[in-house]
Amino acid sequence: MVYLFVATATPLFLWNDSRKLALWQTPFIALLWTYVVLFMANDSLSLFVHSFFITVFIANVVFAHYAAYIVWGRPYLAKRKMEKAKY
Repeated sequence: MVYLFVATATPLFLWNDSRKLALWQTPFIALLWTYVVLFMANDSLSLFVHSFFITVFIANVVFAHYAAYIVWGRPYLAKRKMEKAKY
């Protein structure tokens, strides 16, 4: 549940740096919230539903790490490379 709240806030952090990435992550978050609602409302979800949402969760984790690399990692590495090139 804690991850769900962090994932929900992630597009807000991405919005200034990369709106496209923030918008791409929104469907994953909507699906994760859908799963929580379905899980709380229905105690007998099928194996397919559980598998599907575990896959969505993993995809969201991978996407969040990719977005973090694009937004913060790539500029940091480029800056570091330029600093080394000066010397």
